[in-house]
Amino acid sequence: MEDENKVEPEYLKGFNEGYTIAQYQPDLAEKLASIDSDFIRLVGFKDGRNQYQKEQERERLPLWLKGDPTSSSRSILTKSKDRDIEPDKD
Repeated sequence: MEDENKVEPEYLKGFNEGYTIAQYQPDLAEKLASIDSDFIRLVGFKDGRNQYQKEQERERLPLWLKGDPTSSSRSILTKSKDRDIEPDKD
């Protein structure tokens, strides 16, 4: 069971490098990611770069498109809970 959750050290190095290089030098990251190879470190590099790009795309979204869509609908429902359309007339 532990083997399933364990990440190869070379993959992890590549992932971290891909993420960091994509963050600070995106042109270089793009060139390195275009290399066609099956080395585990390069696979990690590509995945790290892709992860950074996904996070950047998500940051550009408006707040209502971020996060869990069910949480915002719950807050809308709870705001109107126990409210009548018309006030009671006593």
